[in-house]
Amino acid sequence: MKSLILILLMLGGAAGSLTAQEADATSPEQFGLEHLTEYLGLTPADISYRSDYTEPDSLRLKIVADLMDHPLGMIGYAAAVKNAHVKGQPEILASIVFSDLKGEHQGERLGAYKPTVEEIQNRYNLYYTDLTLNQLLSKAVNFIEVVFPRSAQMSLGRLTPDQRRFLTDELKEIVTMDEEDEFLSLEALDSLQEIEDAWTEEFVAFSSLIDKDPLVAAGIEALRTILLDVNALRSNLRSGQATAEMILKGTEYLPDNVDTRSYLGKQPGWKIGGPGNDYYSGNYKLIFDFGGDDVYDLEYNPSEPHGVIIVDLGGDDVYRAKSDFALGSGCLSVGLLLDFGGNDRYDAQSFALGSGYFGMGLLYDAGGDDRYDGDTHVQGAGSFGLGLLIDEGGRDIYNAAVYSQGFGFVQGAGIIYESDGSDTYYAGGKYKDILRYEDHYLSLSQGFGYGLRPWMSGGLGAIVDLKGNDNYYADIFAQACSYWWSLGIIYDSSGNDNYQCFQYGQGAATHMTLGALIDDYGNDVYFGKGLMQGCGHDYSCGLILDRHGNDTYTAYDLSQAAGSANGAGVLIDNEGDDRYFSRNALNTQGYGNPRRDFGSIGLFIDLGGDDQYAGNGRNDFYWETDSKWGGGMDIELNPPDTTGAEDE
Repeated sequence: MKSLILILLMLGGAAGSLTAQEADATSPEQFGLEHLTEYLGLTPADISYRSDYTEPDSLRLKIVADLMDHPLGMIGYAAAVKNAHVKGQPEILASIVFSDLKGEHQGERLGAYKPTVEEIQNRYNLYYTDLTLNQLLSKAVNFIEVVFPRSAQMSLGRLTPDQRRFLTDELKEIVTMDEEDEFLSLEALDSLQEIEDAWTEEFVAFSSLIDKDPLVAAGIEALRTILLDVNALRSNLRSGQATAEMILKGTEYLPDNVDTRSYLGKQPGWKIGGPGNDYYSGNYKLIFDFGGDDVYDLEYNPSEPHGVIIVDLGGDDVYRAKSDFALGSGCLSVGLLLDFGGNDRYDAQSFALGSGYFGMGLLYDAGGDDRYDGDTHVQGAGSFGLGLLIDEGGRDIYNAAVYSQGFGFVQGAGIIYESDGSDTYYAGGKYKDILRYEDHYLSLSQGFGYGLRPWMSGGLGAIVDLKGNDNYYADIFAQACSYWWSLGIIYDSSGNDNYQCFQYGQGAATHMTLGALIDDYGNDVYFGKGLMQGCGHDYSCGLILDRHGNDTYTAYDLSQAAGSANGAGVLIDNEGDDRYFSRNALNTQGYGNPRRDFGSIGLFIDLGGDDQYAGNGRNDFYWETDSKWGGGMDIELNPPDTTGAEDE
């Protein structure tokens, strides 16, 4: 993907929609914002960007447009994302996030295809005798053979065959990279850039013919419906009302030489596995496995798209992708992978592990110490669709190259939601930032929203991690960051966390866009070089908020509450004995450069603790920097009791 690399040279509610909202008026952060802006001759409302600063496009999301108007609402919005998931019910998070995949000026939204009574009556004989399993399979076959393909027709039916092929060929090339590019000359890179620009313009010309909504709605409806019967079957197995062996025994009598392909669960592309160790290889539509340490070698052909539902009830499983678009991938359709236990290993290529690419892809793992590996557009990634990876427990490892780990591209949302465990996220290390560095790599991941400047606005990328001492490692563009009319979020609720990123990260936003990193509890470490830790560049707002703990912030330049080119950078730390280090005091710790006549905004706010500074800041002090408008304050909002009086 050459377009971003070349452009970089130009840089120096739970039951409906997760509506944007301002920070609570009584919160410490809201007090700090109002207090410091008044000191600098501003108000919090001065951080606002109008949509007519750039030429609007038809692909812009309403939630991004609304938050650009009042960027500090990112604090409330991130909290709403965090509160959207209910354990064991991934369909709730999917539904709520989908509600925010609404276009800026979109009116009525289409739902999934509604099958007729005749279509609901599947034409398969019953092989298994268990009522609950047959109900599950009957509903699954209705989705796979009727609802998914008919919803895909609603979403993509206005495209020509060549335009459909374009989605998985040329457009796919725009969001992938090649390691060999680092050996090309500038002239060759320019040539490739021109080709990709032409592809982008070609796609923009027919993108209005696509409506992602029916396919994504079909995936959410299938998830909700299938889970009811999956949970009923699991309950029967736990209670002893049924056993896997009894269920798998099947019918007592079959005629001689019968073709079992006419029986429900036995049709081509379907497989029911027992409680032992099973092996699956090929291109499947449905797999239901009762347990055991299983191995999956799966593939998918995007030229013949279809729905995929995989349910595994337990065991230490190994999932391996033999092609792109396999393993929890919705490519021009819906892909659901539900694993209910065990220490699992997921080895993907690209567009997998909770990837929605013109469709919906979900990977739900109910627990265990798992490992997720993939290349591009993996681990919660959405493009014209919804990609979710939900993991509800265990010490997990995430490893990817680019455009992954909570990545939202055009008309897309990608989210990792981690409920528990000390987890490690690593993104980068494969595709070099070849025009600027010999030893650094693009990440474009970990709560990253991305649009194609200036043609198409981007989407929503987020990581939510509730518990554990977590490690986030990335290089360039990552960790609650975004590019061009999009939104990147990390919300980490608790634990002593470690954030390491080289450039453009940790609550950073570049070119009409938004990024917010929020960490509630723990003694955290934030390290980066530049454009970090609350930095907004070019009509953008980047924000970092740490509410509790003794934290350490280290950055070189244009960081720690820095606004550049009419951007706004905000750093807020509510409590704790913190340490702030910056190498360049000229543009850090409350800095706004005076570009385009009316300046930028940098707000540095520390509301408690005995703090140490290397840079502009000072404990128990107010300051203004030589900029427009920039400054900071270190106060004791809730000073400790020093009277020595004992409680009565």
